[in-house]
Amino acid sequence: MSEPFSLIDRCALIVRPTWRFVEWLKHLDEEEMPDENSIYTQTVYLVADPGAFDAAGTAATLEACFLDIASNEFASWWTNEDEWPAIESLGDFFEYFECTPSEMVVDLAEDEIYDN
Repeated sequence: MSEPFSLIDRCALIVRPTWRFVEWLKHLDEEEMPDENSIYTQTVYLVADPGAFDAAGTAATLEACFLDIASNEFASWWTNEDEWPAIESLGDFFEYFECTPSEMVVDLAEDEIYDN
């Protein structure tokens, strides 16, 4: 019998681009456009447990880190920061990204977690 899963003392924000993100990317370079399915991949950001990951807890967590998340997402597709959309508020963020919280993170890997 295998060992039980390891719970990680973190919550997660699952971030996916919206159609507006895809439109921005297409506008930049339509010839070099990757497959649209690859654009809609998601990124998982681990965050400290905010206590409750309800709407208010999620909003508070995002308020603290939405600029960093947006920068990371834009940079993963386009490195010229001058051509990134202006993200100045959480409302701007949600035009380009949707975000789903998850209160539980389970590690299925058997090896140790290393911090880079």
